Amino acid sequence: MFNIGIIELIIVVFFIVLFVRPEEIPKISKNLGLFYRKITRYYYNLKFELDEVNEIEHLKNIDIKSSLEKKKLNIKKKNKKN
Repeated sequence: MFNIGIIELIIVVFFIVLFVRPEEIPKISKNLGLFYRKITRYYYNLKFELDEVNEIEHLKNIDIKSSLEKKKLNIKKKNKKN
């Protein structure tokens, strides 16, 4: 999901060591983990919802196409009879 390489991770850890007290590191890492979990959950929920909407639209298009095909067949049958 996030393209974080080893260099970026080392830079982040370096700044954490410089600016954060050692007592706060477990709290910060826990909060970052919870934040990451929430973001990924929202991402997958949004993706699921969009897939559902896309599937519904696809089914509507199939229904419209099939009803149009039926109407075309009916019109052709009527024209053949006349």
